[in-house]
Amino acid sequence: MTKSKHTKNKQLHIYTVYTLGHFDVVKDGHSLITSTSTSKKIWELYKFMLTHRDHSFTPEALMDQLWIYEEYTDPRSTLRRQMHRLRQTLQEDGKNDDETTVLYTNGYYKWNDQIKVILDADLLEAHLKEGDALKSTNPEVSLEKYSQAIDLYHGDYLLECAEQHWVFPIRNHYRRLFVKAIYSAIELLKTQSNFDTIIRLCQKAIKIDIYEESFHLNLMDALLAIGEQRQAFNHYRYITEFYDQEMGIKPSDEMKVIYKKLLQTQQSLYTEEDLMKVLESEVSIENAFYCEPEVFKSIYELERRRSERSGKDFSIGVLTFNFSSKDTLAQRNLRIRLLKELLMSQLRKGDTFTQWNDQQMAILLPDVDEVLTENVLKRVLEKESHAPSVSVHHIDSLKADVNLGPLL
Repeated sequence: MTKSKHTKNKQLHIYTVYTLGHFDVVKDGHSLITSTSTSKKIWELYKFMLTHRDHSFTPEALMDQLWIYEEYTDPRSTLRRQMHRLRQTLQEDGKNDDETTVLYTNGYYKWNDQIKVILDADLLEAHLKEGDALKSTNPEVSLEKYSQAIDLYHGDYLLECAEQHWVFPIRNHYRRLFVKAIYSAIELLKTQSNFDTIIRLCQKAIKIDIYEESFHLNLMDALLAIGEQRQAFNHYRYITEFYDQEMGIKPSDEMKVIYKKLLQTQQSLYTEEDLMKVLESEVSIENAFYCEPEVFKSIYELERRRSERSGKDFSIGVLTFNFSSKDTLAQRNLRIRLLKELLMSQLRKGDTFTQWNDQQMAILLPDVDEVLTENVLKRVLEKESHAPSVSVHHIDSLKADVNLGPLL
């Protein structure tokens, strides 16, 4: 009876645990991560039990989940030692079950649901549910709840657990919640025409997850709504080039729709002065001109027609990378980027080039014949330590229908 009263009246410890973007365990206001030198395995054990705090596990099941690629002759004994070290790290004496984070009962390990834990992931989910419940009846408070949920998300759940297979479905769950909170907040902000906040929200979301296309679409829509057409255009160019270089992805149907919107925002031209203002407002091109393949085709067709009228030469050179099978995607992308920068700086102001595919560059040189084109490109490539092989096609060997063939 005395022990029961003592336990009831005793002030229990409070843990605040951060899992979204960075990991920390704060006990009564003091970080246990920074104040201890505990091994990685101890915290992996803690993270697993925290994540699966509604389940019980045998020692064998725990070991199989956590350290699947390691073999132990005595898993039970190994796990007992790890649990003992975990309790030491959490500063638990093991004498009072009310203060023990992980309990061992009837052959099973289980999270102690009596431990007071404030978990950022739980708070995010709770705020999102409150926002959904109030969305139609109290949009102002609903927006506040969505904002609180968004502010809690600083990155993926247990980001540092890159090798732990069990964390991936949980990580995807919280990422979906974060994206849902962003969408819900934007929906409410649009009803208020609060486009400045939408822009700030999208910019924050993009810093966390640049691959979520809808963040970029909403950002460009909001920029157009406040008259920032130039910014919207610049962002479109940036993100479509990023997707192409990083993942080989061409603009989606949704991106094509926003691009049409961007084109429609171009001001009407009533006089020659209007035209010159629009044309001269762009940043002047002081180096060779890099463009997308479709634009390159149009420039080629214009140059071909000019050549037919004037009789002047022009030539197209093709640079082909000899990638090794051992090259990673990052290494290939780096070599492509370095070559782009080299061509930009070394070619003439009137020259044009494009990345035709993931292995080739096409370069158009006005007023230059086939022999000179090959010499120019070889001279440029002497400055590149990982120079690609070069094959050069003269205009006579190219199709006149602007398809340019496969450039082989």
